Amino acid sequence: MADLSRQNLKERFPWTLSLKSYLRDHFFEGKAVFPAVEAMITLARAIKSRYSQSTFPHMVNAQFPRPLTIDPDVDQRDVQIETERSNDKIHASLLTSVQIRNSSMSRMLSHAKVTFIQDACLPDEGMSFRTARKLEGECIHVPAPSIYRELIPFGPAYQNIDGDLSVSTEGALAELSGGSGEADDSLLGSPFVLDAAMHAACVWGQRFTDIVPFPVGIDERMIYAPTKKGGSYLARVSPVDINNRLLIFDVRIFDQDGIICEKISGLRMQDISGGGMRPPEWIKEGAWKKS
Repeated sequence: MADLSRQNLKERFPWTLSLKSYLRDHFFEGKAVFPAVEAMITLARAIKSRYSQSTFPHMVNAQFPRPLTIDPDVDQRDVQIETERSNDKIHASLLTSVQIRNSSMSRMLSHAKVTFIQDACLPDEGMSFRTARKLEGECIHVPAPSIYRELIPFGPAYQNIDGDLSVSTEGALAELSGGSGEADDSLLGSPFVLDAAMHAACVWGQRFTDIVPFPVGIDERMIYAPTKKGGSYLARVSPVDINNRLLIFDVRIFDQDGIICEKISGLRMQDISGGGMRPPEWIKEGAWKKS
C-alpha cells in the first residue's frame, strides 16, 4: 500500500466497476446511468486501495461532468482512476476512454471528480434538528408514489423518499430510507440517502423553476455519522442561489434521534437534458423569488 506521506504523486490506473442489478434502477432519458453517489464511493474505494491510511469524511469540489451510461448486457465496466496527492488533499477522477470517430486514437472522458481532505476534525453543524424540521412558507405535500411515478421515474432501488415530501419556497423536507441491496455503505455511508435528498431538490426545482435538474457538483460534503442501509433519516434541503441555469442547495441529513449525519454545502443541480425533460403541469408553481 502507498504511504500518505508521499507528496504530489499523480497516477492513473485501471479499475473495474461491478454493475450490480440495483444500479439499473437509476435512469436518465430512458438509459441506466451510474449515480453520482456511487461515483464518489468508487473513488473513495480506489483511493483506499492506494493509500491505506486515507480518510473520507470531508470532500470538496465534487464535479459530475457527464453521465456514465450502464450497458444493460454487461455486469462489469472497465474505467480509469486518476489520483493525485497534494499536501492534505487527495484528488481523484473517474474516467473512461472513447474512440475518436474515423481515427485510431482515443480520448478520456471525465465522469466524476472529488477532492478528499485528509483532516481529522469537522466543524460543528450550525442548524439544529429542531430548526431543520420547521419548513416555513406555504407547503404542498407530494406523496412518494407520485414522485417516482411522474417526477423522478426511477426503479424500486432508488425510490427512497418515504411518505410525503413537503415543499415550500423555503426548501424541502423529506423522510428518507437508507435503502437495501448490494450497495456499499462502509466508506461514505449508504448511497441511497444522499441520492434521495437529491430527489427532494429535484422536486423543488420542478415546482419552482420549471426544469428537471440533475446533480452536477457539490462544493463541500461533510460526513459526521455515515448513514446505513436499512436506516431512517430526515433531510432538509434549502435553496441558496437559484437562476435559470443553475440551482444551488444546502442539505442537512439527520438520523431519527436528531443527530447530524451529513452536511452538504453547494449541491449544484441543472438541466442536463437540453430542455428535453420538463415537469408536469400539476407540480409547477412559477418562478422562485428569494425573500
